Amino acid sequence: MIKEVLTTGNELLGQVSEEVTLDELNTPQLKSLIEDMIDTMKFKNGVGIAAVQIGVPKRIAIIGYDSSNPRYKDIGSFPITVIINPSFEAVGDEVFELNEGCLSVPGIRGDVIRAKKLRYKYQDMTGTIITGETDSFFARVLQHEIDHMNGILFPMRIEDIK
Repeated sequence: MIKEVLTTGNELLGQVSEEVTLDELNTPQLKSLIEDMIDTMKFKNGVGIAAVQIGVPKRIAIIGYDSSNPRYKDIGSFPITVIINPSFEAVGDEVFELNEGCLSVPGIRGDVIRAKKLRYKYQDMTGTIITGETDSFFARVLQHEIDHMNGILFPMRIEDIK
């Protein structure tokens, strides 16, 4: 079901989301939330969405994209993936700047500097731990979604507000 996306000014977006516990994994409630997140992300033409953006302050994100997305034609593709309790660390010092937008900050875009390459870790819906390294567009989206889980919206990361 498509849900309303919370926007700038909603206090929930500024709070740190809670970890998903083992008891919450693989439950009908979690499956329903994930389906709602996927439906909402697709409807809004997003490439990622965090649970807090639809009013659920849990450390859950959905990331997925391909060339059919009208806003991001040249980013390659990444299958729709459920990401629970994620973390990352930068690999090396290389960063890059890219113009970002956000479903929760409608009508505004800005250049944000983020780590280029990441080592990441997260759980899937069953609790299986997934690890890897990437320097693809997925690295940028993962950092953006983890920011949501930490109460940070992308305009807070813009260095040159002009």
